[in-house]
Amino acid sequence: MSLLSRLEKRLREKARPRLEERLTIRLDPATHEALERLAREHGMTLSELAREILTMLAEEYLAKGPKGKLEEPPPEAPKKRPSLFPDSAQE
Repeated sequence: MSLLSRLEKRLREKARPRLEERLTIRLDPATHEALERLAREHGMTLSELAREILTMLAEEYLAKGPKGKLEEPPPEAPKKRPSLFPDSAQE
């Protein structure tokens, strides 16, 4: 069995349990309708909308510092252009 075949088999075996996992959330009908309407307005399915919401929440959670406050990202360092002639003196 080739390395690629073994890798494909391993990936399929690892993916199978994830595909069988389910998360069930019960919503009142008005909330469900509002979410469906929002998803339709943006050309998404309800599942895609839910995934976007969870991604957004995860990003906000990760952006919080140790005290639970949103932190500003550190300023970017100025990018230094590589020299064409590394041994020559820089002007």
